[in-house]
Amino acid sequence: MVFLALLLVGGSLTALFIAGWVFLQQSLYKDLDDSESLLQCIFSLVFAFSVNLVQLILFEILGVLPYRIRWLNWRMDVIGLLVLLLVAVPFYAAFRALKSSRRCSRFQACAGAMLCMLGLLWMLWKGAGHGYLGSPNAARVSTWDARILHAVSRVGTVGTTLIAILSGYGSVNLPYAYLSLFTRPVSKREIVAMETQLLQATDSVANKKKRMVLKARDDARDKQDRLAQRASGSLFRRVAWSLQEPARMWTTRSGESMASLQGEVDALESLCRAIFAEVLELRSERDRALAARTLLGHLRNLLGYLLSFYCLFRIVTSVRALIFGEDFKSDPASKMVGLLLRGFSGGHLKINTTLVSQYLTLFFIGFISASSLRGFLKNMQKLFSAVSGANNGAALLLILTELTGLYAISSVLLLRKQLPAQYRTIITDAIGGELEFEFFHRWFNSLFLLSAILTMLLFVSQHQSSRQDEGTELPMWTKQPQLHRAV
Repeated sequence: MVFLALLLVGGSLTALFIAGWVFLQQSLYKDLDDSESLLQCIFSLVFAFSVNLVQLILFEILGVLPYRIRWLNWRMDVIGLLVLLLVAVPFYAAFRALKSSRRCSRFQACAGAMLCMLGLLWMLWKGAGHGYLGSPNAARVSTWDARILHAVSRVGTVGTTLIAILSGYGSVNLPYAYLSLFTRPVSKREIVAMETQLLQATDSVANKKKRMVLKARDDARDKQDRLAQRASGSLFRRVAWSLQEPARMWTTRSGESMASLQGEVDALESLCRAIFAEVLELRSERDRALAARTLLGHLRNLLGYLLSFYCLFRIVTSVRALIFGEDFKSDPASKMVGLLLRGFSGGHLKINTTLVSQYLTLFFIGFISASSLRGFLKNMQKLFSAVSGANNGAALLLILTELTGLYAISSVLLLRKQLPAQYRTIITDAIGGELEFEFFHRWFNSLFLLSAILTMLLFVSQHQSSRQDEGTELPMWTKQPQLHRAV
């Protein structure tokens, strides 16, 4: 039985490692110019440990593995993530930066990376750990557990900041993306005008590159002629070569002209990329506006209003939690089941709410974790696509690796409140003891509110500016055969 449990744990981690490797190759590295096996291995390990943390919560509810095996898996995941986030990723990032400067030897780069890593550890140790410092039970844990608890508190504080900002942005962006109220009306004429600008910019790039090729060919031919004249030893050739000083000065100016042409080409290529992105955005907005007037579009719009109410509910609950505090003794699923039973049956229906709440919690945790991780990775993929072909792709991947691990540990600390009380003990034991979990939730609610309000103001200002640029709006209802003639 123990052997099968260990085999399941090892197979699960191996499968998650392979999934992280494939995800990196198929979705992120295809937009980059370089790839490093060690960097891919580090990312895949962080990805495997991060997803396994959420998987362990599901195993805890379903009781898939023996308690001791689950505890060992929890502890291995937590320690593995802490080592990767606090040691491996900072060390490799500093080593790579120092080595790429070409001023440091391999030994000097290793020494400098070690100093940078130790400096980061010292700053984390001194700067962020309120969840541990304020814990009343922190003094009763062992030395080893206390070190793990210290590290989790620091990582959790930074990760909670990340989750709060992303959640605040997502809670406003999701209804904004669904509501047709915020759809920008785009005409075909506007798209054609932008495509014409793109063609003109592309033609300009092609013409300037052609001029550069012709100029490079002329310069190479002139250089060969000068070398041939210098090679001849006759007095007449040497005098003729000395009289060609103005031509050599013109060649120098020609080289300067080549540099200016290259600068113009680079600027025009950047302009082409910007115009191309604008064309894609205009087409997407037009398709979205046309689809919003169909039956499916109106259903999507209704979902947008429901998401808006949910966003408002999240903001109100965050304000209430900041003012009155939160209830950490019961989980939301059990409270919701109890309220529904009392409301619809008048107190006559008797159901084991504990059993029902476990499966509701299972669904709730899975939905939150999957949607949050999907949104996070989707935003990171957009960032990687934006820097396609740049030399800083590996640096961005290191940042993504660090953020993924921070996101996973902080998600577990925040999701602990959603679990029934009997499932919270193993998480507490895995991280080394009791933390001041109230601090993480207060910190999350504060930053969530700030991020949501700032995102809302940003979207409102963008919507108002786009409405000022457009004089017409699409009607809410249009017959299906007239979709292509409406705009």
